[in-house]
Amino acid sequence: MDLGTINGWLDRIVRDSSLETYFTDWVNIAINNIANDFALPALKLKEPEELDITESDWLYDLPSTYMKGLFKCYDSNYDKITIHRSLNDIDNLDIDHDDTGDNVTDVAVRDTQIGVYPMADETIYIWFYEKPTALSDDADEPECIPSQYHYRVIISRVVVENYQLIMDMSVNPPHQSLEWWRARYREGLFGEPGGDIGMINCFARERKPKRRGGKCPLP
Repeated sequence: MDLGTINGWLDRIVRDSSLETYFTDWVNIAINNIANDFALPALKLKEPEELDITESDWLYDLPSTYMKGLFKCYDSNYDKITIHRSLNDIDNLDIDHDDTGDNVTDVAVRDTQIGVYPMADETIYIWFYEKPTALSDDADEPECIPSQYHYRVIISRVVVENYQLIMDMSVNPPHQSLEWWRARYREGLFGEPGGDIGMINCFARERKPKRRGGKCPLP
């Protein structure tokens, strides 16, 4: 479903042309919020971003495409770098942040910055979940969410997030209640008894099984 189609559905739901100017922003905000709430496989980097490190600074801005979830990091020799949960862990390694070395061994992220230990003149490689591509043209499609879930997940999330504004400003507000739209959103995410399994469960099924030893379970 492309942006033009999504906005067309919103027009049918909202039934007030004066609010059409908000639709595209609402859609992009909803997609970003979904991407923040859940680990969307399409946004998980397959190839790393490079980050240049120097011996004069320990804290760096992450790439503008960074959204969340630094999950892998290697130094310039492609040796694994330990990812800590908090910048406090980097403080504990070097409270003055003046240690230098040949390679970075430890990193941690806070918001949109990454702290490193020790400081080193090298390029490190980082993998993370990137931001969704903003939709602007009618033909643009939200590729980070499977098309079969565009209505129940994206459109329902848009209505839920903006329900009070729609009710206050629309001449002919939707007949369905806020709880009805929340239920549609939950069904889109997690499925319903006897129906579709939902987007999140679909992602779980698509993950390849991990070997735990013993005979390979695959033919």
